[in-house]
Amino acid sequence: MAEILHGLKGRFILSLNDRPEVREIFARFDFQEVTTSYSANAKSAKRSAVELLIGG
Repeated sequence: MAEILHGLKGRFILSLNDRPEVREIFARFDFQEVTTSYSANAKSAKRSAVELLIGG
């Protein structure tokens, strides 16, 4: 996917979990860390996580 995105003539934004492997694979692109909350429904406990917005 990183190679395909690198070959795009336009711009893109991709959101993935902040993992060392993701940072390594997409190292040539710009990163922005964002915090998000995961919940399956309104009654469930919410869990916060850091995701990466990857852009080019």
